Amino acid sequence: MRRLLCAACLPVVATLVVGGEARAHPTPGSVVFVDFTVDGARVEQDVPVEELERALRRPLAEEHESAQHMVQRHRELLRGYAAEHLRASSLAGGRTWDCEVVDVVGHDAEDGPRALFRIALRAPDGDAMASLRLADDIVAHEVVSHHIQVYVRSDWSTGQVTGPVQLVGTVHAGRKDVTVTRSGSLWRAFGGTVSLGAEHIRTGTDHVLFLFALVLVAPVAASARRWRGRRRTRDALMALCRVVSAFTVGHSATLALGALGVTVLPSVLVEACVAGTILISAAHALRPIFPRREAFLAGAFGLIHGLAFASAISERDLGWAQTVWTLLGFNVGIELAQLGLLALATPWLLLLARTRAYDGFRIVGAAATMVLSVGWLIERTTSLSNPTAPAVAWLEDNPVMLLVAVAAYTLLALAAERWNGGLSPPRHVTSVVATFRDVPAPDGEQDAAR
Repeated sequence: MRRLLCAACLPVVATLVVGGEARAHPTPGSVVFVDFTVDGARVEQDVPVEELERALRRPLAEEHESAQHMVQRHRELLRGYAAEHLRASSLAGGRTWDCEVVDVVGHDAEDGPRALFRIALRAPDGDAMASLRLADDIVAHEVVSHHIQVYVRSDWSTGQVTGPVQLVGTVHAGRKDVTVTRSGSLWRAFGGTVSLGAEHIRTGTDHVLFLFALVLVAPVAASARRWRGRRRTRDALMALCRVVSAFTVGHSATLALGALGVTVLPSVLVEACVAGTILISAAHALRPIFPRREAFLAGAFGLIHGLAFASAISERDLGWAQTVWTLLGFNVGIELAQLGLLALATPWLLLLARTRAYDGFRIVGAAATMVLSVGWLIERTTSLSNPTAPAVAWLEDNPVMLLVAVAAYTLLALAAERWNGGLSPPRHVTSVVATFRDVPAPDGEQDAAR
């Protein structure tokens, strides 16, 4: 009897052992990323070559052959196979979306060679913002243990332009489709791109410091290669408007050209040139290099900054229509963020410019900006790390504290100007300040400078 019981239990034990091994060593699965666009969606599905061979019941790779070369040899076979096993339809109404396998590329991963399918889905008229049912049985139709995890990476209609990917479901032999529920609108889509542009300025310390260096000289007038005297508040505001407008025109032009792929330059070159524009602008704030030409400087250098802005859009695989829509919202976000920063900082700078403390503030601000720009130049033109990275990180994380410090300094300078006849630099730095600042010019010379 004991022998009969043992014999009867052997199949059960064997099943448990084999099942345990299968669970301990699961077969590699596929990953799908969905990016919803203005007219449909773009899908990327990453599939292990080993699983593709099991599904196709034929070997694909030759000995010592790279995944890239293997996929290139079988590109048409794989494109046709994917087109047969991936479908999409609107959740409401069930209308089918057009599916086109754009390309297949091979790459090597930790779990072996993989094939990356790039698929374009085009929605029927009126369904571009509809919820979607994605039916995907690539490999899973033949290999029952294969799982496909489906993620939404971005959705223009809901304003999800950046951020963490969202898992929407897993496809396998027992469940061959997933539902992606969406509740988007044109306004939410536009708001998402506007937020992306504003965030680019908030974290783009280099672009902000470029404007800061030009704004520093708006309240002062140049004469005899020195910054002498003060402009009237109205003249300073007009100079500031010219600078900001020129910068906007410059960066908007190249932002559009770069995002649409008309003008493409190596990102390393563009970022290094951006650092150079900051260095030159900061040097100009110390000593006038381009007196009364700040607007021209802002427009010319804005062309370079626009190419840097474009990298945030051009790196995304967007269709033509969505690129135009994203470009519009992104640019609006940049302008709103810039105007917001200027609205917060300019009143304090104009008030501070009424005091003798402004010259010291201008010199320290310009010198600090030069130091940071040199750090970026080192980082972007060599293999060395940025020596000023901690300072840049602090500026990015503490903009409110910095603004409060400027406001407090302005109030102290105004009080000292009224009660004690003005703020003077400490004796041990007087000689340094004198290098960049002269005694204010006579009234006639100041008027000529203006």
